[in-house]
Formats: sequence, C-alpha cells, structure tokens
Amino acid sequence: MQPVQAQLWMVAGVGVVLAIIYFAAQGFQKTNVPPVTGAGPEQQQHADLARNTLAKDSTNLAARIELANVLYDTGNWSEAIIHYKSAARLDPQRSTTIVDLGVCYYNLGQFAAAESLFQHALVLDPAQAVAMFNLGIVAETQERWKDAQDHYHRAMQANPPDGMKKQLMEHLQTVMKKTGTSPPALVQ
Repeated sequence: MQPVQAQLWMVAGVGVVLAIIYFAAQGFQKTNVPPVTGAGPEQQQHADLARNTLAKDSTNLAARIELANVLYDTGNWSEAIIHYKSAARLDPQRSTTIVDLGVCYYNLGQFAAAESLFQHALVLDPAQAVAMFNLGIVAETQERWKDAQDHYHRAMQANPPDGMKKQLMEHLQTVMKKTGTSPPALVQ
C-alpha cells in the first residue's frame, strides 16, 4: 500500500471511530435522562421534547417554560424552580412565570420567597389576578386574615380567570368568617 492510501484509510478509520463514539454518546444521553417523576405518557413526551429542544438551544424560552410547566404539574417543585428561574432570566417581564415560580416556593414551604415573587409579579402586571389570589393564599396560611381578605377582594376586582372564581369565592368566604366582616362592594 502506498503512503497516501494508508493515510487516507487511517483518516477514514478515525472518522468512522469518531462517528461511532458521537452516536453512542448521543444515544447514551437520551436514554440516560431520568423520566419526570409522576408524569403520565403525554407529560413525559412534552418533557422529552422540551429537553431535546433545550439540548440544542438552551435559550429557547418556550421549551424552558414547557419543561417547567410539566415539572410544576407533576409536583417536582425544586426542579421546576430551576427552569422557571431560567425562563425569568430570558424574559424578566413575564409575570405568569414569576407567579408559577412563587407557587413552587410556596409548595416547598418558603412563604416569604413566594410572597416576594407574587408582589414582584404585581409590579410587572398590576392586574395579575393570579398573583393577588396567591398572596391571599400565603396570608391565609399564615393566619393573616385581614390581609388574605384584601388580596382575595382585589383578585375578584381584577377579573380572575373563570376557573379561579369559585376557589376565590370559597377562600373569601372562609376569611370573612374568620374576620367576622364582609369585603367592600366590588367595583363594576
């Protein structure tokens, strides 16, 4: 064999070996990602898609939030916090991300952090009814009945999502019983 041919075969052989190593590593990474604890098949599929997208582009906001939401929905609060924080760094004006981050902290028993995040969401969006509702939840948890009542009342005035209205009314009635008062009339 001539030296040039030998060198070409050597380069081709090294290329094949590198390709095998690359594809083996890719397969190892994909199969070595742990499933999301508590995720159903559809949630796991969303998490896998988001993780694959983030592996290619860690600044993809939609994928970051999708993964955080799956972790949130499955009660994986600590891991969801990591992804919501990343999303908040990518888009610091997104009040819904800040609220979801606050709920994760609340569910971990970190009420001061949660309350601070809900307040921050209201700075970003003063009509953020979900943040007001969650401030009420924090206040109610801490038996600050008057504060809870005020937050719930403000949330009712802020036109909350339909799915929240029933819960909001239930919480408002609970704290009204605790305070022995009724909230002021809602402004129309």
